[in-house]
Amino acid sequence: MQPRTRRFLPMEWAETAVPIIRDLAIAQGHPKLAVHVAVAPSWLAMGSSPAMTLGNRVLINPSAFQLPDDARRYVMAHEIGHILHGHSKAAFLAFAAIFLSFVISPWLCALVGWGYILVFLVPNGLGDRAEYQADAVAASVLGSPYAVIRAQQEVMRVMLGDMVPQRERRWKRLRAMAQAQTKSERCSGLPGQSDESGGEGAAEE
Repeated sequence: MQPRTRRFLPMEWAETAVPIIRDLAIAQGHPKLAVHVAVAPSWLAMGSSPAMTLGNRVLINPSAFQLPDDARRYVMAHEIGHILHGHSKAAFLAFAAIFLSFVISPWLCALVGWGYILVFLVPNGLGDRAEYQADAVAASVLGSPYAVIRAQQEVMRVMLGDMVPQRERRWKRLRAMAQAQTKSERCSGLPGQSDESGGEGAAEE
């Protein structure tokens, strides 16, 4: 359950990944979960994205090496969430099908490509569902949906990312998740998480 790391990957990233992979493997019922963590190759243009998944590999953007601990834990948990939900494999198979169809016929490629967009991406908000599912996994690791929002804000600050509509929609769903959790805790007689101490106000600073 430990990640296999390539050369030049900072040790703190490997040390962050090990317990997250172990705990998620147990919690999600995947005892044989194997995740490979590596530095993204220089030719892979990742822009402001701190990491990406390819199959069961997590490729770390070298620009993300300077992320603080909480943001680093969020990035690893989020990307492993994609692996747990099979998002990267589905995307790989889809693009492989598009590439092979292009070799056969450009018209077939267009048909397969638009079919993938209309059948899978549009109903899911052009990737919103996959990103939210990965965020939910990260929230289980960080302990709060609000912690995920704060970590994303830190990632945006370090990676010079922009606030885009998709991220706004994800934050809205994360806040709704946090409010539902708080309501459930209060109904169960457990101490809830106050908005003032760790909620939306802190996340939007």
